[in-house]
Amino acid sequence: MKKLLFTALMAVSSLFVSAQYYAGGQLGFWHEDTKGETTNSLTILPELGMNLDDSWAVGATVGYGYNHICGVGVSSHLFQFNPYLRYTYFRSDNGLISLFVDGTVGIGAGWTHYKHGDDSKTACTWQIGAAPGIALNLTDRFSVVAHVGFLGYKGANNAAKAGGHTEAGGLLLNSQNLSLGFYVNF
Repeated sequence: MKKLLFTALMAVSSLFVSAQYYAGGQLGFWHEDTKGETTNSLTILPELGMNLDDSWAVGATVGYGYNHICGVGVSSHLFQFNPYLRYTYFRSDNGLISLFVDGTVGIGAGWTHYKHGDDSKTACTWQIGAAPGIALNLTDRFSVVAHVGFLGYKGANNAAKAGGHTEAGGLLLNSQNLSLGFYVNF
């Protein structure tokens, strides 16, 4: 039993020693005026990950999102945790371009504050799905990454919906679902 445990420990530790780590994330601000209703959103999503080999990586974004619906006076603060498993299915010959898909699950928890009233309600969101992406590897250490689309389900409780989060599922491929980020490889 001790030999088996030692062998398993050595295998896992060798995986972490040979792995390549990366850090990066996304930062965004969005101002939208639709049908007389103005919404401001701020997103801060730092990301950490580890390349297991040339095709597989694991990582997570841990961050904060803020939505404020101005006319109604509703604000939503949400802390998010979104781990993912990434599969890179194409790399150009010169290594400049990589295509990948992230299988992700995620949760968000926070609160929604209502201007007309002194109460706040607990806001919760969740998601499960896949997000395709492309990486432009400018150097060995620096990459620009874009995710385009989502296939899966995103849910929210009533307080999160009041704060501007939606509950929906299916395939979403449009320019409004484009997110850009960057990575620094270690």
